[in-house]
Amino acid sequence: MPGPLNGIRVVDCSRGTAGPRATGILADYGADVIWVEPPGGDPCREEEVVAYSVYNRGKRSLVLDLTDTADRDLLLALLGRADVFVESWRPGAAGRLGLGYDALHARFPALVYCSISAFGADGPYRDVPGYEAIVYALLGTMAAQAGHREGPIFEGHPFASIGASYLAVIGTLAALYRRHADHTGRHVETSLVDGALVYHSMMWSDTDSGATIHIPGQVRLISGTYLCADGEYLGVHTGAVGGFGRLMTVLGLDDRILPTESGHEMGIFLTPDEAQVIRHELPTIFMSQPRDFWEQRLREADICAIPLLRPGEVFDQPQPVHNEMIVEVNDPALGTVQQVAPPAKFSVTPGVVKEAAPTVGQHSEEIRREVDTADPPTTGDAPRPRADEPVLAGLKILDVGAYFAGPFSSRLLADLGADVIKLEPVAGDPLRGIGVVFRSAQAGKRDIALNLKAPDAEPIARKLLAWADIVHHNLRPGVAERLGVGYEHARAAKPDTVYVYAPGWGSSGPDMHRQSFAPLMSGFVGVGFEVAGEFNPPLFPVGNEDPGNGLLGAVGMLMALLHRERTGEGQLVENPQLNATMAHLAHIVRQPDGTALGAGRLDPVQLGIGPLHRLYQTADGWICLVAVKDADIAALGRVLDIDLLADARFANRDARDTNADALANRLAAAFAARNAAECVAELVAAGVPVAEPVPSNAATFLRDPENRRTGRVAECLDAKDGHVREIAVLVRLSDATTAPHRLAPAIGEHTDEILASLGYRVDEIADLKARNVAR
Repeated sequence: MPGPLNGIRVVDCSRGTAGPRATGILADYGADVIWVEPPGGDPCREEEVVAYSVYNRGKRSLVLDLTDTADRDLLLALLGRADVFVESWRPGAAGRLGLGYDALHARFPALVYCSISAFGADGPYRDVPGYEAIVYALLGTMAAQAGHREGPIFEGHPFASIGASYLAVIGTLAALYRRHADHTGRHVETSLVDGALVYHSMMWSDTDSGATIHIPGQVRLISGTYLCADGEYLGVHTGAVGGFGRLMTVLGLDDRILPTESGHEMGIFLTPDEAQVIRHELPTIFMSQPRDFWEQRLREADICAIPLLRPGEVFDQPQPVHNEMIVEVNDPALGTVQQVAPPAKFSVTPGVVKEAAPTVGQHSEEIRREVDTADPPTTGDAPRPRADEPVLAGLKILDVGAYFAGPFSSRLLADLGADVIKLEPVAGDPLRGIGVVFRSAQAGKRDIALNLKAPDAEPIARKLLAWADIVHHNLRPGVAERLGVGYEHARAAKPDTVYVYAPGWGSSGPDMHRQSFAPLMSGFVGVGFEVAGEFNPPLFPVGNEDPGNGLLGAVGMLMALLHRERTGEGQLVENPQLNATMAHLAHIVRQPDGTALGAGRLDPVQLGIGPLHRLYQTADGWICLVAVKDADIAALGRVLDIDLLADARFANRDARDTNADALANRLAAAFAARNAAECVAELVAAGVPVAEPVPSNAATFLRDPENRRTGRVAECLDAKDGHVREIAVLVRLSDATTAPHRLAPAIGEHTDEILASLGYRVDEIADLKARNVAR
């Protein structure tokens, strides 16, 4: 069966990892993606050989010299027959090639044009070289990432490019959805900064009241990694209702930390004595037995306990195999390897890996022949853009999910104008105990609180299911069916419904009933070891799976919605958190002998991934250097008064790899004698990609007027916390307004309004509330 994007034509002129990953997602789900490479091939083929084997599978390669008039004309001919164009040049470069949005939109008004930059289309950093490490340094990520030493930590997990790729896909699909109604292409714009912020948004908030996130160790929430007697690591999370109390019972601590009646514990602070028990006694207890012992004991008690594995080991686990998350590909550069399969599962239009990544220009002749015969995309009537409303205005979503990962999907679409109703129990979403995280997941939504177990709630649920274009939840398998909001209930209410289910592990399989919480699933797939550095114990990543699961869920919603707009057919989309987390490590593949390729790149001291792509300590601070091109290396040598390229040990890539330690020591000695700010100024003036890592940055970023101007930050007034500043819109579209940012709703804040819209009278609503059917 064809994928949900079957018939969509994409021309990909992007470089790096974010753009190719975005178009790779489109290819996995049926789009015909033409990868335009320069003569000699994309230079990132050598730098990112493993990641490129995944991100470019299923595409066709065409070699064009865009400085040549004939080749540029061929590209224009392709664009006239395409639905989507993706580019990642520095801002302004496309215009100089005659390929800017304004020029192409005038010529091809139905073409969706997607731009992915490092720091955005405008602003003070727009011309800073677009390396992910530089983004992390300037954004404050290197201060946020946990480490095994003091000082900034080089980020070993490429979540900025992962986030940017998802945002680009979300924006592109939203534009294609809107094009179905108004026959107009739009400019979609996002960046690596936006991709990083979509993950930081889970924890970043700034309020007049000074309210901050209650971190584990302060409240009745365990979210940690424990070393066991066999030297292996186990992640433990007590976020489920009653989970903390059950853990205390299993560990024999329930006489010292007494259980609560309600089981809603995350917002309850620990006493000083209780905090000491958690901090000092839990590690000792877990060290008393091997990991398998504790994993079984905790799972039997319905406590989230997940082993932390090394990259590649997850391919051997039963649930990923059951979920069909491993695909074998015969790659022309790597040979036979196992790769992560397309993660979102569609009941009617499944994704599929069509073939391995192409060789340079493999399809050039084929594509050139097609140019004269392919028809331009059919969009119906003449363009009639509605630029006075958000791009997803009129889209209706019912979200019955809880916690963060699943509901973040609908929040992302609320940012683009969708009308999202959060349906939660009258006791409230358990995540409300962590206000900052809850606000991030639920911004922009309306809220109705219902007791779905009450018989009188059933007709309300049925009406809400009939109202919605999309229904989403992440309840454990079987719960939605018992509550009357399962897939068959939704289909009965609306036959063409798009139903997105985001379970932890899957709707079936050996682990289907197992709990899943971030960041433990990241540890399960190997991200914990990736960010910790070679040979080190695992650490929790900044870019964890909760936002990633939400991003993929939004992609799944829009793909299924676009398919319905084109065919009238709804379907079930399954987006397990396990699958989404494995996609976070899709840039790592495994050979038949079990060797993980692309893993273990970060050095043991968490300084970087090579002598020219790492952190260096200066006389008074730190700098982050990314000098991977010969021109940058030559300029670096001139500033430091070291002729690096004249030294045979450092004259070319192979020599530098062989003598990496010597090069690192040479540079470390030179930087150690210099002032960080002065050194950065000299290097920037010479054109060398470099930055001075900033410290913890949430409040500074959220209060910066520049970020308010771009819409990345919104400020709203809250009765309790005063002015609340939080991350807002991270993908921008032309010919559309920005949806007003609204803080996450209170429990049942819109119950009356929603019930009235469904036909209930004031007295009926009052009666439902009096009987605790509604709140």
